[in-house]
Amino acid sequence: MLFLRLFCKVMAKKDIASVILEAAQELFFKHGFKRISIEDICNKAEVSRRTFYVYYENKTNLLMKLLEQINEVNSQEINAINNSNLSFPEKLIRMTNYNIAQLEKITPEFLADIHDPSFVEIKESYLERKKHWQKWTYAFLANAQKQGEIRANLDIEFFQRFMNYAIASYQDEKIRKLYPDHALFMRKISDLLFYGILGK
Repeated sequence: MLFLRLFCKVMAKKDIASVILEAAQELFFKHGFKRISIEDICNKAEVSRRTFYVYYENKTNLLMKLLEQINEVNSQEINAINNSNLSFPEKLIRMTNYNIAQLEKITPEFLADIHDPSFVEIKESYLERKKHWQKWTYAFLANAQKQGEIRANLDIEFFQRFMNYAIASYQDEKIRKLYPDHALFMRKISDLLFYGILGK
């Protein structure tokens, strides 16, 4: 009986933490991180500020937890695609479509906030995740190259640098004005990568 009560308490605590996290995600994705206050999150989650601080130290700590959760979910989805019986082109397209679908859920304001260079905690976390995915992608492409799925003379490191440069160009205000929809911008890069100008 004691075990059951303790179990219920743990589950209740987990549920409240999840409710706060889900409320924050919805607000951050829609309005950006900086524009949303702890009070906004509490109102959305229907909890008090006191309850908020039981689970999260501050708004930045909450965002860090959210980004960790998003990265974990994304890792599971991408690995599931990679471990499937799909062909390499199908895997590549599904992974790309998945990533673009995630971008479509968030606003440019949120992207700008989490890529703000003055946001030290987030920047360090982002660089760690970026380093992980760079290594993962290199291994994924190297394996495909070994299996003859992509051309043998492709310089994978150069390809990754090229992709990083193309993606980073979205930080340019002129580019953002031309393509305000970040997901559409990524789609254009992907289409160019997969189909070139010949459409084969």
